[in-house]
Amino acid sequence: MKKFLRISKSIIFLGILIFACLQLNNLFMRKSLSGPWDMGNKIGGFFNEVEDYDVMFFGTSHAYCSFEPLYIYEKTGLKSYVLSSQKQPLKITATYVKEAFKRKNPKVIFVDIYGGIFNITEDLGVVNSYSDYLPLSINKLIMIGTKVPRGFKAPALFPLVAYHSRWDELKDEDYKFDKSTYNDYLKGYVLLKDQSQDFKKDVIKDKEQLMESIKNFDEETYLKGNLRAIDEIIETCKKNGVQVYFVKTPIYSYSYYKDNIKVFSKYLEDRGAKFIDFNDFYHEMGLSKKNFYDPHHLNVSGAEKFNDFFIDYMKKEGVFKDRLAKDKSWLENFKKYNINKS
Repeated sequence: MKKFLRISKSIIFLGILIFACLQLNNLFMRKSLSGPWDMGNKIGGFFNEVEDYDVMFFGTSHAYCSFEPLYIYEKTGLKSYVLSSQKQPLKITATYVKEAFKRKNPKVIFVDIYGGIFNITEDLGVVNSYSDYLPLSINKLIMIGTKVPRGFKAPALFPLVAYHSRWDELKDEDYKFDKSTYNDYLKGYVLLKDQSQDFKKDVIKDKEQLMESIKNFDEETYLKGNLRAIDEIIETCKKNGVQVYFVKTPIYSYSYYKDNIKVFSKYLEDRGAKFIDFNDFYHEMGLSKKNFYDPHHLNVSGAEKFNDFFIDYMKKEGVFKDRLAKDKSWLENFKKYNINKS
């Protein structure tokens, strides 16, 4: 009896400790609510969505700066969401796909392969960007245990480990914040206007570091891990009866990545998977430098050109079939998008 009581007390204490840690996580974690990079709203908002989606998009910032769910809805009547994070490794994208299928029933998904064509250095910023807003679940625990680099497992599970120094920065909104308020009217899309100052001056920030990461994309362990992630995504989609298209959205600095993309293209071809490099249609889309925010990301003018082409291409592929766009909330959000893009 005493042993049972000791075990019960231990379990209760552990439960209280975990609950307290989760509450402290919510308090200390950066909320990321300021646009255009309000990833708290964009990632956290997905897990508050109650409606289903016909289409979903996954990957890095290349996905969330390229695919425009509201624009696609207005043109096709198809509802979609972009669930991605900055510099997201493909192994993490595989977890995001699994987590999305627990909640939604898309008929087709698109995965941008950018996370595999350069060697991502997973610093604390990258890890927290993909882990902070992902709800605690079996998938997340497996991700932290098997995919997050050893030195970052603790802050991935308990963000307060990384953010404890924010004590002096805490504001009223931190104490009053409710995760259920995360919401993104753009459905995961990051709306970028004009161009960065560096890009206007033809300056590529940290160019040497970038070129090194591109050159080392095929470092043996790293490439094997990315190819395993491709397999994991394919198998997850098969299990859920969902068609997956691997894509590369337009990049201004495409020449740097061209050979790396070919490696993934060949692997996907051998796997019998569908892959589309939209950079092959650069001129058909009418893209130019003015349509890019920086060497890596489309601005809103470029995103609209890309989405026009993407929609037409997918219709020809038999993926998209138009229906009437009549959801008032989506159409109101589209009006808001048109105002904010100006």
